[in-house]
Amino acid sequence: MFQVYIDKPSYFEPDMAAEFKDLKSAEEFAEKQKAEDSEISYTIEETNGCVNSYGEQITTVVKRG
Repeated sequence: MFQVYIDKPSYFEPDMAAEFKDLKSAEEFAEKQKAEDSEISYTIEETNGCVNSYGEQITTVVKRG
């Protein structure tokens, strides 16, 4: 799974905007959001369903823009 997080200067922390099964769809969504509002930045993270000892999902950053 690929999760897209959107961050604006006014946000306290990034919001998860969407979740996709493939990277191409996640990138298209993130680029579309960036085109609509140039203030935002985005992060695409990949998850594999594993959790750490605190019960938090383990993620890997794939792309930032």
